[in-house]
Amino acid sequence: MTDAPPPFQHPTSETIRRLALAYPEAEEGSSCVNRAFKTGGKNFVFLGEKGDVIKMRLKLEDTGWTLLEFTPDDPPDEAELERWVGESFRLLAPKRVQKLLG
Repeated sequence: MTDAPPPFQHPTSETIRRLALAYPEAEEGSSCVNRAFKTGGKNFVFLGEKGDVIKMRLKLEDTGWTLLEFTPDDPPDEAELERWVGESFRLLAPKRVQKLLG
């Protein structure tokens, strides 16, 4: 049995976690020191905190795998985070899982 990961320090990280886990069959795991969110066996968001920096790696249509870094004092707004997480999900989730979006 594995222990649950510790809670994030920053509310923005918890927001990203909530957004990622809202997708069909989304699961939270780990990858090195980061959290990994996957669906259908495919990772679509990696998320970590290092001090006062939030690091999120995801796949975007225009740039491919992208590392975004921001501070809790100046985070992107929730709509932008939702757009990025959703785009990465749609690019990486298996078609079978994407059909569950409706």
